[in-house]
Amino acid sequence: MEISIMDREEFIDGPGREDLVRLVERILAYLDLSARSELCVSLVSDVDMRELNRRYRQIDATTDVLCFPQRSDVSPDLLGDIVISYQTALRHSRKLEITIEEELRLLIVHAVLHLLGFDHKKKKERETMREKEKEVLNYLAGVD
Repeated sequence: MEISIMDREEFIDGPGREDLVRLVERILAYLDLSARSELCVSLVSDVDMRELNRRYRQIDATTDVLCFPQRSDVSPDLLGDIVISYQTALRHSRKLEITIEEELRLLIVHAVLHLLGFDHKKKKERETMREKEKEVLNYLAGVD
């Protein structure tokens, strides 16, 4: 698997970056994705996330995570890009009284499922996606 972690602001250190790569690898392996899968996770500031959200979703506000799928019949192993506002994730983790690592785990599972075509716009889609999120998170909890 080719997992890239982009963190220009250096929100996490080297070991934290390695932990993030291992987390993504475990998620992709559990979801039975190809060993040739490619995925990029970028950690950005609220300012950068707000600009991305404005540019791609026409929403002038920051958000916790954005996904940019790239998977196609031509490139089935190229999953896409996940962009996480580290600052928003940190605020959410404090509000929820969980660690930043737990919040990042939630966001990455959610984002990977989006890259695979899951959605939550309609009630049935939301239920299906939430169940799959729980399944993957339960698996990860058993692996840690």
